[in-house]
Amino acid sequence: MRHRRLDGSLGGMALSVKLVDGSDPAAIETYCQVTAAVREHDVPKWRETTPAMLQRMVEVPFPGTAQEFYLVWRDGQPVGRVLLEIPMRENLDMLVPDIWVVPSARRQGIGRELFDWVKAFAGTRQRKRLICTTLWELPGIPAPNLAGAAFAEALGFRGALADVTRRLDLSTVDESVLDEMLAAAKAKSADYRVVTWSGSAPEEYIDDLAYLDSRLMTDAPMGELEFEAPKPDAQRIRDFQRASAARERATYHAAAVHEQTDRLVAWTTITKELSLDWNAFQQITIVEPEHRGHRLGALVKVENLRHFRANEPTVTAIDTFNANDNSYMIAINEQMGFRPLYAWQNWQREI
Repeated sequence: MRHRRLDGSLGGMALSVKLVDGSDPAAIETYCQVTAAVREHDVPKWRETTPAMLQRMVEVPFPGTAQEFYLVWRDGQPVGRVLLEIPMRENLDMLVPDIWVVPSARRQGIGRELFDWVKAFAGTRQRKRLICTTLWELPGIPAPNLAGAAFAEALGFRGALADVTRRLDLSTVDESVLDEMLAAAKAKSADYRVVTWSGSAPEEYIDDLAYLDSRLMTDAPMGELEFEAPKPDAQRIRDFQRASAARERATYHAAAVHEQTDRLVAWTTITKELSLDWNAFQQITIVEPEHRGHRLGALVKVENLRHFRANEPTVTAIDTFNANDNSYMIAINEQMGFRPLYAWQNWQREI
């Protein structure tokens, strides 16, 4: 691990930050232990990060984003971790830090020292904007704690977009409801056919997928986040697929193809980490604007859920994120059986 020492000390005890790379299994394991300690205290229902997941994340970046993983040590003991996401194509003035301090080391000034370290790091990369995420509280979705939110406010961040994670407990899925959703969707989508695949997409769909992916950030609610939308193209989609496979992620897709034009106009994805048996993530769902009003979102989501479950019988829960203002997608998810798990606030500030 490369070593970066923080200036100053806490109570006479030196604080240091060490970069984690894929060549040190002990550091990978320690990072996961720190993550687990925070998760169990703050978000106990959240899925765990396995050493295999972290190893792949460290070794295989996604296109357009670099990630750096750091362990924080005090007197030989791990007291936190920092994850830095560094956009490399768009948002070149932005840095996305994620600072976690273990519960036993909180309220001792470590978080503030780490924030100062993040600001110094941002300066070395010419980054002038920071975006971070904390737990939040919304009506009917209480927060386990709001310490992170209070810390962000104290550091001068302003709230920009509220998100909600919802979870689908697969033991409670009502197949009759899914049947009704599918029948209603098919009644309005006679001019479309559904295609499904696992892993990399058929080459014939790549250009349409790139176009749909390019619309995600412009079509989804973004609140007050100052964010330059990514500009995916066919090669970037191929690169992302290769990175996803290298990260040992299984991916399941369903899409709607317009019969008259043979264009793929709606798409949804569920991903599962191979080293984590019980959990998966419902990812992108997007419908081309000219083809909305045919219940294509519901169509592909229900078809893909069944496609996924037929291939991944060990999974018991699927999680998904939505902006709190995304009422259309939330309505589909809740009809399928997704229920709120945690609310989040996305914060931003300039340096």
